[in-house]
Amino acid sequence: SFRSLQKAINFLCYYMIAHTLVFPMTWLTGLWEHWSTILVNIGGAILGGPLMPTEALVKYKGQPAVTMTHNFPAAIWSFLIIIQHSSSIRKTYPRIHRLCGYLHAAVSVVMMASVFPIMKSRDMYFSKHPAVAGLYYIQACWLLFSLAYAILAARAKMFQVHRAWMLRHTASGIWVSVQRVGMLAVFPVLEQVLPFFGIVLNDWHGKVAFGVATVVAFVGCVLFCEAYLWLERRQHLKLA
Repeated sequence: SFRSLQKAINFLCYYMIAHTLVFPMTWLTGLWEHWSTILVNIGGAILGGPLMPTEALVKYKGQPAVTMTHNFPAAIWSFLIIIQHSSSIRKTYPRIHRLCGYLHAAVSVVMMASVFPIMKSRDMYFSKHPAVAGLYYIQACWLLFSLAYAILAARAKMFQVHRAWMLRHTASGIWVSVQRVGMLAVFPVLEQVLPFFGIVLNDWHGKVAFGVATVVAFVGCVLFCEAYLWLERRQHLKLA
């Protein structure tokens, strides 16, 4: 049901908000150099491992422009997603829904514009495989295209179309939370299991694992969204 989907989306958005504003607050590495040292020490104690190296937490060190236009706005984007998918807010406060929609569009454009300097930097781009880099560009374009289509549909008062494309837009951004949660759940297990098969893990494996997690999370979210919308349309046709 949509209510269950909405709960899942809200959980992933709250996770991203906590990830951004509570810990590890990677955006702060761009503004405060000492936070990088703190992250390495804390992250090393909690997460330190070949598949989850602490260097991934401090890749934006000394890049305040990127952290303030990409990392920090992720919390705002996530909060606005929660508001935009709230039927009670949409029905009770339609003006707030519209204003937050335009603010959400502005935040999305800023976030995706910062993807390009990230991809061009060897230090900020953690998983350096060309295929993963290409996927990031596709993701950025799809996020903006789906959002633009949703806005145009809303202005044309095609609200069912607007809702479908907002779900696509959500999937094209929320995959980051899915990736992070998946890494926290799977990578520690792999670090314990793979050595039994004679695989000696190193930093290269960490970069590959990060890239694979990126592809799986993004493609998985997009396909899940399309499957959900297809099943929803099928159910409506049966009811009709």
